[in-house]
Amino acid sequence: MVMARAHTGNNQPVEDFISIARAVRRSGYSEQYLRRLARRGGIRAIKFGHFWMIDARSLEAYLERARQMNAGDRRFGPREPEA
Repeated sequence: MVMARAHTGNNQPVEDFISIARAVRRSGYSEQYLRRLARRGGIRAIKFGHFWMIDARSLEAYLERARQMNAGDRRFGPREPEA
């Protein structure tokens, strides 16, 4: 039997998305900040009712940009990602 892969509205596989809780652990940002980034288009995400799923690649790209911008300033921004 062949299993079909679930896709989001833009044909991106659901497997590319992570829960907001996992995104919090990976980024060091709060849930509220990640939801705000998603609403404003800073990262790609999909919402199912009250539940957000974050595009993992989009989050990693955002974290890399944040690291580059804050290279010498350790006061704000993400923590190092978990291994």
